[in-house]
Amino acid sequence: MTKPRRSFAIIPACGESRRMGTDKLLLPWSDSTILETVIAAWQKSEADHIFVVIPQERRDLRNVLQNLAVHVIAADPRPADMKGSIQLGLQAIESRFSPTQDDVWLVAPADMPTLSSRTINLVLREAERHPGRIVVPINSEKRGHPVLLPWSCTSDVYALASDQGINALLAKSPPLLVPVEQLGNDVDTPAQYQSLRNNLQ
Repeated sequence: MTKPRRSFAIIPACGESRRMGTDKLLLPWSDSTILETVIAAWQKSEADHIFVVIPQERRDLRNVLQNLAVHVIAADPRPADMKGSIQLGLQAIESRFSPTQDDVWLVAPADMPTLSSRTINLVLREAERHPGRIVVPINSEKRGHPVLLPWSCTSDVYALASDQGINALLAKSPPLLVPVEQLGNDVDTPAQYQSLRNNLQ
């Protein structure tokens, strides 16, 4: 069994929360905020390094993140989509850590407060057993996050067409699907937010 040397998490946090109608990342969640809850799940996991991509003008997000053990990438201009945030994250990882082909990276949205460290670890451990494979968690035939990719896929991310997202890589190279007990839920609308908060009680 070959264990990936290092694992890097990328958390894109540059969305504009249009459907929510207000910034969702700093909305209350339990005794914290959505963003802090997501980061806490990553910090409890076996991921080695955590990168958060935020818009440069979001000083409020930077203030929250400055006391957390994460790498903050201030994007200017704001990326047009999640793929753009991921590419910035990959560039920062390359610059700071010079990854090898044995390393892996994972991605999950910043607005997924029900993401669990258990799910993250299951994905990471499956990658240990199957080096070089893309790994995706699944529950009841539904795929979720985090998606794990070997570092060897990084050049493919940069080569994606403007109208292609990361899912195009999964179509090109079918992923290894890992059954998990629960997939994280993202928060896109006020109704979703309220429903998920009600489940906490």
